[in-house]
Amino acid sequence: MPLDESKDLLAIEKGLKSDLSKNYVLGNSRIEELAFGIKVLKLIVIMSDEGGLVEDVEQKIRSLQDVGEVEVEEVSLIS
Repeated sequence: MPLDESKDLLAIEKGLKSDLSKNYVLGNSRIEELAFGIKVLKLIVIMSDEGGLVEDVEQKIRSLQDVGEVEVEEVSLIS
């Protein structure tokens, strides 16, 4: 989620993709309306199942200037 609704989610998405693509494989991303006009960015990040990597990705996302909140919705294994 952005810090507030005035932040540009497309710019946040571009920054995330630029930063995360250096170390991870990125899947689809999309902007969705959450409630009351609040929009969120959902991004699929594909990585190995090493311990601690999910937390590392969360920290990278949180470190971006206009990001307010980060939530991992799902973790699964690819077979």
